[in-house]
Amino acid sequence: MHTLPALRAGTLALACVLAPLAHASGTADADLLTGIPRLACEATLCLSSSLRPGECSPSLDHYFGILKYNRHGLDWDATVAARRAFLAQCPAAAEPGMADRVDAISHGAGKCDADYLNRSYADTAYKWRQRGYRYDASTGNREPVYEVQPLPTVTLTQLPAWCVAYNDHAWTYELSIRYVGRPTMGGRWVKAVDYDAAQAKWDADHNGQWASGWNFSLSDPRHRAGF
Repeated sequence: MHTLPALRAGTLALACVLAPLAHASGTADADLLTGIPRLACEATLCLSSSLRPGECSPSLDHYFGILKYNRHGLDWDATVAARRAFLAQCPAAAEPGMADRVDAISHGAGKCDADYLNRSYADTAYKWRQRGYRYDASTGNREPVYEVQPLPTVTLTQLPAWCVAYNDHAWTYELSIRYVGRPTMGGRWVKAVDYDAAQAKWDADHNGQWASGWNFSLSDPRHRAGF
């Protein structure tokens, strides 16, 4: 199992603060962080890596439990501000470059991984071809007849700026994600480390006979035709 010191997130600015947390013996240590500062440091490290060992649970539960509401429901701006304030209680947050990192985490953590984006931007694409015509007695017109197959897809293909800042930073470990395929043919987000294999499989599954003679779109051709 991965332990807290094994989170190779590149957060060198945190090392001097987190070392006592990771390596402290059973004896009392005057420099050992406790309480909210300790949770804030652990959350900063854990949220900068794709590895989430059990040691991360207390800090992540605290972080994601910070929610602010207004009369309309969840107030995301206030939630981001409160989470940023929590992370800022880690002493390492005063180190050079850490303010930007804390800001990126507070905006992106939990909203920039492949699973979240695939759920949030899920949609339906359509694989279709025209099979002929039918006569509509009510209008006296010939109407096209389509064969249509719905395809699950994800329409977002470019990461929002806050996700780029959160995922693709020198102080992160395996948070980067990439888009596989095309939205009109059933695309999705995957971890960057899995991209080459996932794209190769997508290409193999979505070319040749599977695609030959078919059209692909994000709208149902039957709705465009008005029936």
